[in-house]
Amino acid sequence: MEKAYWLSRKRATLKLAQSATSSEARLVHYDLAGRYSVKAVAAETQALDLAAALPPAIHAGRSTAAVQGSDDA
Repeated sequence: MEKAYWLSRKRATLKLAQSATSSEARLVHYDLAGRYSVKAVAAETQALDLAAALPPAIHAGRSTAAVQGSDDA
């Protein structure tokens, strides 16, 4: 979701850059658009890192008796 936000900010800023009347304002808007793009990539990477850091899922189908029985062998 955060990635989508930064990409929407980037698109809005690019539109502002295209409609800017001075070259200085255009440059500032393009700079902001680039920063928003970097933030979108960082948000995506952060989400991937978080997913990799989560522990594996616990299987609900396994009963505790089956797990305890496997320790006896």
